[in-house]
Amino acid sequence: MDNIIQIIKDEFEDLKNISSILKQKSEFDAPYSFEKIEEWEKENSVKIPEMYKSWLLLTSYARIMDGRIELFVPETSVSNKEDVYIGSLGYGSDHLYFSKNTGAFYTIGDDKEEYEDFLDFLTYVHITMEEEAEEEYGEEWVLLYDERFPES
Repeated sequence: MDNIIQIIKDEFEDLKNISSILKQKSEFDAPYSFEKIEEWEKENSVKIPEMYKSWLLLTSYARIMDGRIELFVPETSVSNKEDVYIGSLGYGSDHLYFSKNTGAFYTIGDDKEEYEDFLDFLTYVHITMEEEAEEEYGEEWVLLYDERFPES
């Protein structure tokens, strides 16, 4: 795989593992190729932040917890707009963006939530999934996880 940041790869694998024990289903599509990313950047005159580029090299579309969280190939609606749409939270009620100008990640919906970087956003996803696992299985979810994924 081309230039995938290891911590993003580790988080991706862990999110897939946690999702496999949840009742709410998650789907992770095939990776987006490095060539397609370069082509998208050139066509849109936008540089995708490296952490998100790593994510796309792992999956072109992620539908997490029955669509509660979605991440996909960036979309730009208006070329002069700073926001690049890359996902949604709360079953589509909040939209996740990165800034063309600064590379910052944030959601816009009822409130504007800013993230330190894409890894910080993935930490939010991770915590959300852990809370769901605890709701479904109680504190025993950790034992179930460790039993199913002893190397994690």
